[in-house]
Amino acid sequence: MTRISRERAGVGRVRSLLDVVSGWGVVAVAGIAGAVAAGTLPDVIKGWLGDQRVLLTGLCLVSALMFAGVNLWQQRTKGVGIVISLPQSTWRGPWSSQWTAAAADHARRSHDSCFVVRRTVPAPRPGDDLAGLAKVRERRRDSLELAYELATARLTELSEADPSTPVSLYINASLPDAFELGAMFKFNVQRKLRATGGGLPVVRRGTGAAIGDQAASPVEPEKREEDQAGEPVDALVELSHQVVLPQRSELGRSDFFPSIRITSHLKEPLSPAETSRAAGLAKVIEEPDFEGAPDGTAVAIVVHLAHLPLMVDQALRAARDGCADTDGRWERCRAALVIDGEPANLPETTADFELAVRHVHAAWRSWIGARPQYANLRPRLFIAAPASVAFALGWLIGQSVKAVPHPYQTSTEKAGEPCISS
Repeated sequence: MTRISRERAGVGRVRSLLDVVSGWGVVAVAGIAGAVAAGTLPDVIKGWLGDQRVLLTGLCLVSALMFAGVNLWQQRTKGVGIVISLPQSTWRGPWSSQWTAAAADHARRSHDSCFVVRRTVPAPRPGDDLAGLAKVRERRRDSLELAYELATARLTELSEADPSTPVSLYINASLPDAFELGAMFKFNVQRKLRATGGGLPVVRRGTGAAIGDQAASPVEPEKREEDQAGEPVDALVELSHQVVLPQRSELGRSDFFPSIRITSHLKEPLSPAETSRAAGLAKVIEEPDFEGAPDGTAVAIVVHLAHLPLMVDQALRAARDGCADTDGRWERCRAALVIDGEPANLPETTADFELAVRHVHAAWRSWIGARPQYANLRPRLFIAAPASVAFALGWLIGQSVKAVPHPYQTSTEKAGEPCISS
């Protein structure tokens, strides 16, 4: 297998060199043919042998640089845009289809190719019994896995051409779905990857690709391996090419802007200057006004990075009273961490979006590290943020954290009606 990979890599380098040489050959032949056609080649030769050698040499250098620039510009790659649209079955408005059309149009204009995956995600409805809710959760999981497999199938096709091709993932989904999808992409090994953490990535079997609602048979992921200590492997795996998450802009200057780059940079600690900047984006409240349940089996992570003034109070109330996560597990929280951006949206820049994600990740790690008494409790995420932030947080912490859908409908009975998505 290693020998085949090296042979393919060698063939790829040769092809790349031939492409460059052939491009320069075309430019050279075209230049000579143009000179001959214009009848200027004899005059150029005479001038070079005479007093105009310096001038003609300078003109040749300028022409060569110009042709090189044009050649490199024509050969540049703008990568591929993968649009993943996962509207829920309970969504009534037409905005999801409008978003998909806008994202696909932006991807076609901004990249060499565009690939669209659209799957409707089942969502519970009021009045569903426990059996119906369990079936909806199972179908939801299947829809997310199928969307993931279709996207990674496209990435597999790209790896056969050029593993360094930049990829943009346009994500349109409910926040819990975007969070869980990001967790799936953390262990994506369909392309050439580099592991930067301890442990081994999980290998998932590939599947065929489809466009739109054309589906290939979903493939069950293999179980994650465990290390010798019995703990689940938590290797941070990143794609060798750059993966960017475009976010829908609300400022009107552009349809989308590159919000977050999915790399190990998101796990780096903040510098003093970044800490000061992050504090202006969202404040960390380690001890919020929260009366936790003494017998609670979970801890709450409340991330408020959107313009929803009542979100924090509602999330803390649901964490105290008890609510179900996306797996249907009903739990109450014993403690809570709040990262509150207050009623304001994040500035629409890559630096600020990435800093917000790193800020949340650093705050959570610091909070739980300082409270070992909560280490065995299940963390639950209550989030109001852009979808790209939810995806990135899933990529970072989605293996150990479960999201709680909104609105937070609570019940005093563990078998009662869980939270439902909207």
